[in-house]
Amino acid sequence: MESLQQTSQNVAAPEGQPYGEVYYVDTHAHIFDADFDADRTETVARAVAAGVRKIVLPAVDSRSHRAMIDTALQYPDVCRAAIGMHPTSVNENTKWRDELQIVRNLLRERPVEWCAIGEVGLDLHWSTSSLTEQCQALVIQMQLAIEHDLPLILHVRDAWNEIFPLLEPLHGQIRGVFHSFQGTMKDYGHIKELGDFAVGIGGFITYKNSSMVKVVEQIPIEDIVLETDAPYLTPVPFRGTRNESAHIPVIAAKIAEIKGIPVEEVMRATTVRAQSIFF
Repeated sequence: MESLQQTSQNVAAPEGQPYGEVYYVDTHAHIFDADFDADRTETVARAVAAGVRKIVLPAVDSRSHRAMIDTALQYPDVCRAAIGMHPTSVNENTKWRDELQIVRNLLRERPVEWCAIGEVGLDLHWSTSSLTEQCQALVIQMQLAIEHDLPLILHVRDAWNEIFPLLEPLHGQIRGVFHSFQGTMKDYGHIKELGDFAVGIGGFITYKNSSMVKVVEQIPIEDIVLETDAPYLTPVPFRGTRNESAHIPVIAAKIAEIKGIPVEEVMRATTVRAQSIFF
């Protein structure tokens, strides 16, 4: 698309780091969701027009694998897909091991070039009854990430105390992104001890009285990647509408405001970090 060249920017890289052309990356968007069936092509075009040149599609479970793969194939210059099983898909699912076999099969068959294992992790917000099974599923998928030399897209909700004991034994063997990071500086400190992990910051940073403002202020920009989690977590001033990748510049602008740095620096640093993880 011509607009790719028109909206990406040539931002100076640090000395000795010739990154060249820099653009925005949405590291987490479910634009394969049915919410986008009526205007998916227009959604991708709006993202590109806004300077978002790459979009990572995180898997949920087998109910949406086909739509995700088709989206990655339809927009190969923009979209890259991850494969995995969302922790809430384990809840009350007696066949969750069958789901993981589907993940293994797709890793072997490679209908697209996978960029990560994800979205995987622990989610105790809705239910704690499946914690054991969620932990088992996560450990299996972390081993798949090691086996296939892929980064992880980690989902952690109300489960910081439970997830670190699972990750710590694999220190240095795993890498990736803590998606939609809404933890504390203590949690960020634990993440840094694990090795090569970034944190994903999305629309929640724009919400009034967000507790994450002071946390993001302290996290080095080099450890942050941008994400929308579309169609969810729509940033201000678009709350109440469907989220989409074209809103990434709004999130970048808020981070720039919080940190007191140019938005071009946010673009450069977050894109370089995303490139180092996924591309």
